[in-house]
Amino acid sequence: MLMVLGTASSAGKSVISTALCRIFSDEGYKVSPFKAVNMSLNSVSLADGSEIARAQWLQSTAARQEPSREMNPILLKPEGKGFSQVILLGKSRGVMSVADYQAYLMDHGTDAVESSVSALMKKFDLIIAEGAGSPAEINLMDHDIANTYVLTRYAKKSILVGDIDRGGVFASLYGTVKLMRNSEKVSGLIINKMRGDTGMLKTGIERLTQMTSKTVLGVMPYMDQLRLPGEDSLDYSDEKIAGKSIVVIKYPYMENYSDIDPVFAYGDGARFLVGPNKEAIEEATLIILPGSKNVLEDLTFLKATGLIESLVSAAMSGKKILGICGGYQMLGKQIRFTDGTVLEGIGLLNAVTVYKREKTVRKVQYSGFGNHLEKNIQGSGYEIHYGSVYSDEDPLFITDEGQDGAVSSKYKVYGTNIHSILENSDIYRFFTGKRPNRSYGEILEDNISLLSETFKRNIDVEKIVSWFR
Repeated sequence: MLMVLGTASSAGKSVISTALCRIFSDEGYKVSPFKAVNMSLNSVSLADGSEIARAQWLQSTAARQEPSREMNPILLKPEGKGFSQVILLGKSRGVMSVADYQAYLMDHGTDAVESSVSALMKKFDLIIAEGAGSPAEINLMDHDIANTYVLTRYAKKSILVGDIDRGGVFASLYGTVKLMRNSEKVSGLIINKMRGDTGMLKTGIERLTQMTSKTVLGVMPYMDQLRLPGEDSLDYSDEKIAGKSIVVIKYPYMENYSDIDPVFAYGDGARFLVGPNKEAIEEATLIILPGSKNVLEDLTFLKATGLIESLVSAAMSGKKILGICGGYQMLGKQIRFTDGTVLEGIGLLNAVTVYKREKTVRKVQYSGFGNHLEKNIQGSGYEIHYGSVYSDEDPLFITDEGQDGAVSSKYKVYGTNIHSILENSDIYRFFTGKRPNRSYGEILEDNISLLSETFKRNIDVEKIVSWFR
Protein backbone atom coordinates (compact mmCIF):
# COMPACT_ATOMS: atom_id res chain seq x y z
CA MET A 1 0.00 0.00 0.00
CA LEU A 2 1.10 3.53 -0.89
CA MET A 3 -0.58 6.17 1.27
CA VAL A 4 -1.15 9.81 0.29
CA LEU A 5 -1.37 12.10 3.30
CA GLY A 6 -1.99 15.83 3.45
CA THR A 7 -1.03 18.67 5.75
CA ALA A 8 -4.71 19.70 5.84
CA SER A 9 -8.04 19.16 4.16
CA SER A 10 -8.02 20.19 0.47
CA ALA A 11 -4.23 20.04 0.29
CA GLY A 12 -4.63 17.92 -2.82
CA LYS A 13 -4.69 14.33 -1.55
CA SER A 14 -7.59 13.30 -3.78
CA VAL A 15 -6.07 14.74 -6.94
CA ILE A 16 -2.61 13.29 -6.23
CA SER A 17 -4.16 9.90 -5.48
CA THR A 18 -6.09 10.07 -8.76
CA ALA A 19 -2.87 10.79 -10.65
CA LEU A 20 -1.07 7.90 -8.96
CA CYS A 21 -3.92 5.50 -9.76
CA ARG A 22 -3.57 6.30 -13.46
CA ILE A 23 0.23 6.27 -13.43
CA PHE A 24 0.52 2.86 -11.75
CA SER A 25 -2.18 1.54 -14.09
CA ASP A 26 -0.08 2.76 -17.02
CA GLU A 27 2.88 0.91 -15.47
CA GLY A 28 0.92 -2.34 -15.67
CA TYR A 29 -0.21 -2.59 -12.05
CA LYS A 30 -3.72 -3.66 -11.13
CA VAL A 31 -4.32 -0.81 -8.71
CA SER A 32 -7.18 0.10 -6.38
CA PRO A 33 -7.99 3.38 -4.64
CA PHE A 34 -8.91 3.37 -0.96
CA LYS A 35 -10.06 5.89 1.62
CA ALA A 36 -10.94 4.48 5.02
CA VAL A 37 -13.07 7.44 6.11
CA ASN A 38 -14.42 10.13 3.81
CA MET A 39 -16.68 13.02 4.80
CA SER A 40 -18.49 14.22 1.71
CA LEU A 41 -21.95 14.96 0.34
CA ASN A 42 -20.82 13.89 -3.13
CA SER A 43 -21.51 10.17 -3.47
CA VAL A 44 -22.46 7.61 -6.09
CA SER A 45 -24.47 4.41 -6.15
CA LEU A 46 -22.79 1.22 -7.34
CA ALA A 47 -24.28 -1.73 -9.20
CA ASP A 48 -24.78 -3.71 -5.96
CA GLY A 49 -26.69 -0.85 -4.29
CA SER A 50 -23.70 0.32 -2.24
CA GLU A 51 -22.86 3.99 -1.77
CA ILE A 52 -19.33 5.42 -1.80
CA ALA A 53 -17.78 8.87 -2.16
CA ARG A 54 -17.52 10.14 -5.72
CA ALA A 55 -13.80 10.83 -5.17
CA GLN A 56 -13.11 7.09 -4.88
CA TRP A 57 -15.35 6.46 -7.90
CA LEU A 58 -13.17 8.91 -9.86
CA GLN A 59 -9.98 7.27 -8.63
CA SER A 60 -11.26 3.83 -9.66
CA THR A 61 -11.98 5.30 -13.11
CA ALA A 62 -8.39 6.57 -13.23
CA ALA A 63 -7.20 3.10 -12.17
CA ARG A 64 -9.37 1.54 -14.92
CA GLN A 65 -11.18 -0.62 -12.35
CA GLU A 66 -14.81 -1.12 -11.36
CA PRO A 67 -15.60 0.76 -8.12
CA SER A 68 -16.54 -1.25 -5.04
CA ARG A 69 -17.73 -0.52 -1.52
CA GLU A 70 -14.36 -1.67 -0.11
CA MET A 71 -12.70 1.35 -1.71
CA ASN A 72 -14.49 3.62 0.78
CA PRO A 73 -15.71 1.54 3.75
CA ILE A 74 -16.80 4.55 5.85
CA LEU A 75 -18.59 7.59 4.45
CA LEU A 76 -19.91 10.41 6.62
CA LYS A 77 -22.54 12.70 5.10
CA PRO A 78 -23.00 15.86 7.23
CA GLU A 79 -26.60 16.90 7.88
CA GLY A 80 -25.84 20.00 9.95
CA LYS A 81 -26.06 20.87 13.66
CA GLY A 82 -23.46 18.25 14.61
CA PHE A 83 -25.15 15.29 12.91
CA SER A 84 -24.04 13.07 10.05
CA GLN A 85 -25.46 10.10 8.22
CA VAL A 86 -23.07 7.17 8.60
CA ILE A 87 -22.50 4.89 5.60
CA LEU A 88 -20.66 1.70 6.60
CA LEU A 89 -19.60 -0.71 3.85
CA GLY A 90 -21.93 0.98 1.42
CA LYS A 91 -25.09 0.95 3.58
CA SER A 92 -26.65 3.67 5.71
CA ARG A 93 -26.50 3.03 9.46
CA GLY A 94 -28.60 6.07 10.30
CA VAL A 95 -28.00 9.64 11.42
CA MET A 96 -25.72 10.11 14.43
CA SER A 97 -24.27 12.94 16.50
CA VAL A 98 -20.50 13.49 16.44
CA ALA A 99 -20.10 11.69 19.77
CA ASP A 100 -22.32 8.80 18.66
CA TYR A 101 -20.63 8.19 15.32
CA GLN A 102 -17.17 8.46 16.87
CA ALA A 103 -18.19 5.76 19.36
CA TYR A 104 -19.79 3.74 16.55
CA LEU A 105 -16.62 3.91 14.46
CA MET A 106 -14.50 2.86 17.44
CA ASP A 107 -16.68 -0.26 17.72
CA HIS A 108 -17.11 -1.04 14.02
CA GLY A 109 -14.73 1.14 12.00
CA THR A 110 -11.52 -0.85 12.22
CA ASP A 111 -13.35 -4.08 11.40
CA ALA A 112 -14.77 -2.45 8.25
CA VAL A 113 -11.34 -1.14 7.28
CA GLU A 114 -9.65 -4.49 7.91
CA SER A 115 -12.19 -6.48 5.89
CA SER A 116 -12.01 -3.96 3.05
CA VAL A 117 -8.22 -3.86 2.86
CA SER A 118 -8.08 -7.65 3.04
CA ALA A 119 -10.54 -7.95 0.13
CA LEU A 120 -8.67 -5.40 -1.96
CA MET A 121 -5.28 -7.00 -1.30
CA LYS A 122 -6.57 -10.28 -2.73
CA LYS A 123 -7.68 -8.62 -5.96
CA PHE A 124 -5.08 -5.92 -6.61
CA ASP A 125 -1.31 -5.52 -6.92
CA LEU A 126 -1.27 -2.16 -5.18
CA ILE A 127 -3.58 0.02 -3.10
CA ILE A 128 -3.36 3.82 -3.28
CA ALA A 129 -4.77 4.89 0.08
CA GLU A 130 -5.85 8.49 0.58
CA GLY A 131 -5.76 9.94 4.07
CA ALA A 132 -8.31 12.35 5.52
CA GLY A 133 -7.63 15.84 6.81
CA SER A 134 -4.23 15.79 8.51
CA PRO A 135 -2.35 12.96 10.29
CA ALA A 136 -1.02 15.54 12.78
CA GLU A 137 -4.26 16.24 14.65
CA ILE A 138 -2.78 15.35 18.03
CA ASN A 139 -6.13 15.67 19.82
CA LEU A 140 -7.62 12.94 17.60
CA MET A 141 -4.63 10.70 17.04
CA ASP A 142 -5.76 7.84 19.30
CA HIS A 143 -8.99 7.59 17.30
CA ASP A 144 -7.60 8.37 13.85
CA ILE A 145 -8.72 5.46 11.70
CA ALA A 146 -8.30 7.30 8.39
CA ASN A 147 -4.63 8.23 8.78
CA THR A 148 -2.74 6.81 11.76
CA TYR A 149 -4.39 3.38 11.82
CA VAL A 150 -4.07 2.74 8.09
CA LEU A 151 -0.53 4.12 7.91
CA THR A 152 0.66 2.07 10.89
CA ARG A 153 -1.00 -1.19 9.95
CA TYR A 154 -0.90 -1.35 6.15
CA ALA A 155 1.19 1.28 4.34
CA LYS A 156 4.61 0.37 3.02
CA LYS A 157 5.35 3.94 1.99
CA SER A 158 3.59 7.28 2.13
CA ILE A 159 3.73 10.69 0.47
CA LEU A 160 2.89 13.91 2.31
CA VAL A 161 1.25 16.70 0.27
CA GLY A 162 1.31 20.38 1.22
CA ASP A 163 -0.72 23.21 -0.35
CA ILE A 164 1.45 26.22 -1.15
CA ASP A 165 -1.56 28.21 -2.38
CA ARG A 166 -2.65 28.62 1.25
CA GLY A 167 0.75 29.92 2.34
CA GLY A 168 3.08 28.49 4.97
CA VAL A 169 3.74 25.28 3.07
CA PHE A 170 7.19 24.68 4.56
CA ALA A 171 5.93 25.11 8.12
CA SER A 172 2.95 22.85 7.33
CA LEU A 173 5.12 20.06 5.93
CA TYR A 174 7.73 20.35 8.70
CA GLY A 175 5.14 20.52 11.47
CA THR A 176 3.17 17.57 10.13
CA VAL A 177 6.26 15.36 9.91
CA LYS A 178 7.25 16.27 13.46
CA LEU A 179 3.79 15.82 15.01
CA MET A 180 2.47 12.74 13.19
CA ARG A 181 3.05 9.15 14.24
CA ASN A 182 5.14 6.77 12.14
CA SER A 183 6.72 9.63 10.21
CA GLU A 184 9.48 7.19 9.18
CA LYS A 185 6.96 5.86 6.65
CA VAL A 186 6.87 9.22 4.88
CA SER A 187 9.17 8.58 1.94
CA GLY A 188 8.64 11.82 0.06
CA LEU A 189 7.02 15.26 0.10
CA ILE A 190 5.07 17.03 -2.64
CA ILE A 191 4.40 20.76 -2.79
CA ASN A 192 1.07 21.27 -4.52
CA LYS A 193 -0.74 24.14 -6.32
CA MET A 194 2.30 26.27 -7.14
CA ARG A 195 1.61 29.46 -9.10
CA GLY A 196 4.68 30.90 -10.77
CA ASP A 197 8.37 29.99 -10.90
CA THR A 198 9.26 26.88 -8.87
CA GLY A 199 12.87 28.10 -8.78
CA MET A 200 11.81 30.46 -5.99
CA LEU A 201 11.40 27.42 -3.74
CA LYS A 202 14.93 26.02 -4.18
CA THR A 203 16.41 27.31 -0.93
CA GLY A 204 13.34 26.38 1.08
CA ILE A 205 13.28 22.87 -0.35
CA GLU A 206 16.95 22.37 0.51
CA ARG A 207 16.43 23.46 4.10
CA LEU A 208 13.23 21.43 4.48
CA THR A 209 15.08 18.35 3.26
CA GLN A 210 17.84 18.93 5.81
CA MET A 211 15.43 19.47 8.70
CA THR A 212 13.13 16.54 7.98
CA SER A 213 15.43 14.11 6.15
CA LYS A 214 12.59 13.76 3.64
CA THR A 215 13.00 14.09 -0.12
CA VAL A 216 10.84 16.63 -1.92
CA LEU A 217 9.64 14.62 -4.91
CA GLY A 218 8.60 17.69 -6.86
CA VAL A 219 6.28 20.67 -7.16
CA MET A 220 2.84 20.38 -8.78
CA PRO A 221 1.60 23.52 -10.55
CA TYR A 222 -1.79 25.06 -9.88
CA MET A 223 -4.03 23.52 -12.57
CA ASP A 224 -6.88 25.95 -13.11
CA GLN A 225 -7.67 24.25 -16.43
CA LEU A 226 -8.34 20.89 -14.77
CA ARG A 227 -12.01 19.85 -14.84
CA LEU A 228 -12.46 16.88 -12.52
CA PRO A 229 -15.40 16.23 -10.16
CA GLY A 230 -15.01 18.07 -6.85
CA GLU A 231 -15.09 16.35 -3.48
CA ASP A 232 -17.05 19.01 -1.57
CA SER A 233 -19.05 22.16 -2.24
CA LEU A 234 -15.97 24.36 -1.82
CA ASP A 235 -14.71 22.90 -5.11
CA TYR A 236 -17.69 24.52 -6.85
CA SER A 237 -16.73 28.16 -6.49
CA ASP A 238 -17.12 31.34 -8.49
CA GLU A 239 -13.69 30.78 -10.03
CA LYS A 240 -15.22 28.17 -12.34
CA ILE A 241 -17.88 30.49 -13.76
CA ALA A 242 -17.62 30.62 -17.54
CA GLY A 243 -21.10 31.59 -18.68
CA LYS A 244 -24.42 33.13 -17.77
CA SER A 245 -27.00 30.87 -19.40
CA ILE A 246 -27.10 28.34 -16.53
CA VAL A 247 -27.89 29.16 -12.91
CA VAL A 248 -27.46 26.73 -10.00
CA ILE A 249 -29.29 27.37 -6.73
CA LYS A 250 -26.68 26.82 -4.02
CA TYR A 251 -28.48 26.14 -0.76
CA PRO A 252 -26.61 25.35 2.49
CA TYR A 253 -26.97 21.55 2.27
CA MET A 254 -26.44 21.13 -1.45
CA GLU A 255 -25.69 17.45 -2.12
CA ASN A 256 -24.47 15.40 -5.09
CA TYR A 257 -23.32 18.57 -6.81
CA SER A 258 -21.48 16.30 -9.25
CA ASP A 259 -24.70 16.55 -11.28
CA ILE A 260 -23.48 19.93 -12.50
CA ASP A 261 -19.96 18.72 -13.42
CA PRO A 262 -20.92 18.45 -17.12
CA VAL A 263 -21.79 22.16 -17.13
CA PHE A 264 -18.10 22.90 -16.50
CA ALA A 265 -16.71 19.95 -18.46
CA TYR A 266 -18.56 21.07 -21.58
CA GLY A 267 -17.27 24.62 -21.08
CA ASP A 268 -20.58 26.40 -20.47
CA GLY A 269 -20.14 27.28 -16.80
CA ALA A 270 -22.78 28.48 -14.38
CA ARG A 271 -23.68 31.10 -11.84
CA PHE A 272 -24.35 30.01 -8.27
CA LEU A 273 -27.17 31.84 -6.53
CA VAL A 274 -27.50 32.08 -2.75
CA GLY A 275 -30.13 34.81 -2.91
CA PRO A 276 -32.32 36.73 -5.37
CA ASN A 277 -30.43 38.02 -8.39
CA LYS A 278 -32.78 39.49 -10.99
CA GLU A 279 -30.05 39.97 -13.59
CA ALA A 280 -28.80 36.38 -13.32
CA ILE A 281 -32.32 34.95 -13.53
CA GLU A 282 -33.17 37.10 -16.56
CA GLU A 283 -30.01 36.06 -18.41
CA ALA A 284 -30.43 32.35 -17.62
CA THR A 285 -32.07 29.85 -19.93
CA LEU A 286 -31.80 26.99 -17.40
CA ILE A 287 -32.05 27.00 -13.60
CA ILE A 288 -30.92 23.88 -11.71
CA LEU A 289 -31.96 22.87 -8.20
CA PRO A 290 -29.44 20.13 -7.22
CA GLY A 291 -29.75 17.53 -4.49
CA SER A 292 -30.16 18.40 -0.82
CA LYS A 293 -28.96 16.59 2.31
CA ASN A 294 -31.47 18.48 4.43
CA VAL A 295 -34.57 19.36 2.42
CA LEU A 296 -36.34 20.96 5.37
CA GLU A 297 -33.47 23.39 6.07
CA ASP A 298 -32.83 24.12 2.39
CA LEU A 299 -36.49 24.80 1.64
CA THR A 300 -36.60 27.11 4.67
CA PHE A 301 -33.53 28.86 3.21
CA LEU A 302 -35.24 29.32 -0.16
CA LYS A 303 -38.25 30.89 1.54
CA ALA A 304 -36.18 33.16 3.80
CA THR A 305 -34.01 34.50 0.97
CA GLY A 306 -36.85 35.19 -1.43
CA LEU A 307 -35.53 32.69 -3.96
CA ILE A 308 -38.91 30.95 -4.17
CA GLU A 309 -40.47 34.10 -5.58
CA SER A 310 -37.60 34.33 -8.07
CA LEU A 311 -38.12 30.72 -9.17
CA VAL A 312 -41.87 31.15 -9.61
CA SER A 313 -41.34 34.30 -11.67
CA ALA A 314 -38.73 32.51 -13.77
CA ALA A 315 -41.12 29.63 -14.46
CA MET A 316 -43.92 32.02 -15.43
CA SER A 317 -41.59 33.80 -17.85
CA GLY A 318 -40.78 30.52 -19.63
CA LYS A 319 -37.40 29.63 -18.14
CA LYS A 320 -36.48 25.96 -17.93
CA ILE A 321 -36.12 24.72 -14.34
CA LEU A 322 -34.65 21.30 -13.51
CA GLY A 323 -34.85 19.81 -10.02
CA ILE A 324 -32.73 16.74 -9.24
CA CYS A 325 -33.43 14.53 -6.20
CA GLY A 326 -33.90 16.96 -3.28
CA GLY A 327 -34.38 19.79 -5.78
CA TYR A 328 -37.18 17.77 -7.38
CA GLN A 329 -38.83 17.26 -3.99
CA MET A 330 -38.72 20.99 -3.23
CA LEU A 331 -40.32 21.87 -6.58
CA GLY A 332 -43.41 19.88 -5.57
CA LYS A 333 -46.42 21.04 -3.57
CA GLN A 334 -45.74 19.29 -0.29
CA ILE A 335 -43.14 17.25 1.64
CA ARG A 336 -44.29 14.95 4.43
CA PHE A 337 -41.65 13.84 6.94
CA THR A 338 -41.59 10.70 9.12
CA ASP A 339 -42.18 12.73 12.30
CA GLY A 340 -45.48 14.06 10.93
CA THR A 341 -44.07 17.43 9.84
CA VAL A 342 -45.64 18.69 6.62
CA LEU A 343 -43.79 21.35 4.64
CA GLU A 344 -45.21 23.34 1.76
CA GLY A 345 -42.99 23.15 -1.31
CA ILE A 346 -42.43 25.63 -4.13
CA GLY A 347 -45.47 24.27 -5.95
CA LEU A 348 -44.19 24.36 -9.53
CA LEU A 349 -44.84 20.62 -9.89
CA ASN A 350 -48.00 18.82 -8.89
CA ALA A 351 -46.10 16.36 -6.71
CA VAL A 352 -46.00 15.24 -3.08
CA THR A 353 -42.98 13.67 -1.39
CA VAL A 354 -43.52 11.18 1.44
CA TYR A 355 -40.42 10.40 3.48
CA LYS A 356 -39.72 6.83 4.56
CA ARG A 357 -37.07 5.28 6.78
CA GLU A 358 -35.76 3.08 3.99
CA LYS A 359 -33.12 4.60 1.75
CA THR A 360 -33.14 4.08 -2.01
CA VAL A 361 -29.66 3.47 -3.45
CA ARG A 362 -29.55 1.93 -6.90
CA LYS A 363 -28.29 2.14 -10.44
CA VAL A 364 -30.91 3.07 -13.04
CA GLN A 365 -31.36 2.46 -16.76
CA TYR A 366 -33.65 5.08 -18.29
CA SER A 367 -35.16 6.19 -21.57
CA GLY A 368 -37.04 9.35 -22.51
CA PHE A 369 -40.79 9.65 -22.10
CA GLY A 370 -42.04 10.28 -25.62
CA ASN A 371 -44.21 13.33 -24.86
CA HIS A 372 -41.15 15.31 -23.74
CA LEU A 373 -37.86 13.50 -24.30
CA GLU A 374 -37.49 11.35 -27.39
CA LYS A 375 -37.95 7.68 -26.61
CA ASN A 376 -34.60 6.81 -28.20
CA ILE A 377 -32.78 8.94 -25.63
CA GLN A 378 -31.32 6.33 -23.30
CA GLY A 379 -28.76 6.26 -20.55
CA SER A 380 -27.80 5.12 -17.07
CA GLY A 381 -27.68 6.99 -13.78
CA TYR A 382 -28.25 6.34 -10.10
CA GLU A 383 -30.60 7.18 -7.25
CA ILE A 384 -29.60 8.05 -3.67
CA HIS A 385 -32.49 9.39 -1.61
CA TYR A 386 -35.01 8.96 1.15
CA GLY A 387 -38.68 9.35 0.35
CA SER A 388 -40.91 8.69 -2.64
CA VAL A 389 -42.40 11.33 -4.91
CA TYR A 390 -45.99 10.89 -6.08
CA SER A 391 -47.24 12.95 -9.01
CA ASP A 392 -50.04 12.89 -11.58
CA GLU A 393 -47.91 14.90 -14.02
CA ASP A 394 -46.32 13.19 -17.03
CA PRO A 395 -43.05 11.45 -16.10
CA LEU A 396 -39.70 12.64 -17.45
CA PHE A 397 -38.25 9.14 -17.84
CA ILE A 398 -39.21 5.51 -18.13
CA THR A 399 -36.78 3.40 -16.08
CA ASP A 400 -36.13 -0.30 -15.58
CA GLU A 401 -38.34 -0.04 -12.47
CA GLY A 402 -41.13 2.15 -13.81
CA GLN A 403 -41.77 5.86 -14.34
CA ASP A 404 -39.54 8.57 -12.89
CA GLY A 405 -39.85 12.29 -12.46
CA ALA A 406 -42.47 14.82 -13.39
CA VAL A 407 -42.98 17.43 -16.09
CA SER A 408 -45.17 20.46 -15.38
CA SER A 409 -48.27 20.78 -17.49
CA LYS A 410 -48.08 24.60 -17.11
CA TYR A 411 -44.40 25.51 -17.23
CA LYS A 412 -41.02 24.27 -18.45
CA VAL A 413 -40.34 22.71 -15.05
CA TYR A 414 -38.88 19.22 -14.74
CA GLY A 415 -38.03 16.95 -11.82
CA THR A 416 -36.19 13.63 -11.50
CA ASN A 417 -34.70 11.35 -8.86
CA ILE A 418 -31.93 10.26 -11.23
CA HIS A 419 -28.42 11.64 -10.81
CA SER A 420 -25.89 12.18 -13.62
CA ILE A 421 -28.47 12.75 -16.38
CA LEU A 422 -26.63 15.81 -17.72
CA GLU A 423 -23.70 13.55 -18.59
CA ASN A 424 -25.95 12.29 -21.38
CA SER A 425 -25.25 14.52 -24.41
CA ASP A 426 -28.83 14.27 -25.73
CA ILE A 427 -30.33 15.27 -22.39
CA TYR A 428 -27.79 18.06 -22.02
CA ARG A 429 -28.90 19.38 -25.42
CA PHE A 430 -32.56 19.18 -24.42
CA PHE A 431 -32.03 21.34 -21.33
CA THR A 432 -29.37 23.76 -22.61
CA GLY A 433 -29.93 23.86 -26.36
CA LYS A 434 -26.24 22.99 -26.85
CA ARG A 435 -24.91 19.67 -28.12
CA PRO A 436 -21.44 18.78 -26.77
CA ASN A 437 -19.01 17.69 -29.48
CA ARG A 438 -17.55 15.04 -27.18
CA SER A 439 -19.05 12.72 -24.60
CA TYR A 440 -18.67 13.44 -20.89
CA GLY A 441 -16.71 10.19 -20.53
CA GLU A 442 -14.21 11.32 -23.18
CA ILE A 443 -13.78 14.70 -21.51
CA LEU A 444 -13.28 13.03 -18.12
CA GLU A 445 -10.64 10.76 -19.64
CA ASP A 446 -8.88 13.78 -21.17
CA ASN A 447 -8.72 15.46 -17.78
CA ILE A 448 -7.36 12.36 -16.04
CA SER A 449 -4.68 12.14 -18.75
CA LEU A 450 -3.87 15.85 -18.36
CA LEU A 451 -3.47 15.36 -14.61
CA SER A 452 -1.23 12.29 -14.89
CA GLU A 453 0.95 13.84 -17.62
CA THR A 454 1.38 17.02 -15.58
CA PHE A 455 2.28 14.88 -12.56
CA LYS A 456 4.90 12.98 -14.56
CA ARG A 457 6.48 16.21 -15.81
CA ASN A 458 6.84 17.72 -12.35
CA ILE A 459 7.20 14.84 -9.88
CA ASP A 460 9.86 12.11 -9.60
CA VAL A 461 7.60 9.29 -10.76
CA GLU A 462 10.50 6.92 -11.36
CA LYS A 463 11.41 7.10 -7.68
CA ILE A 464 7.83 6.48 -6.56
CA VAL A 465 7.37 3.48 -8.87
CA SER A 466 10.76 2.05 -7.80
CA TRP A 467 9.41 1.65 -4.23
CA PHE A 468 7.14 -1.16 -5.46
CA ARG A 469 9.30 -2.94 -8.03
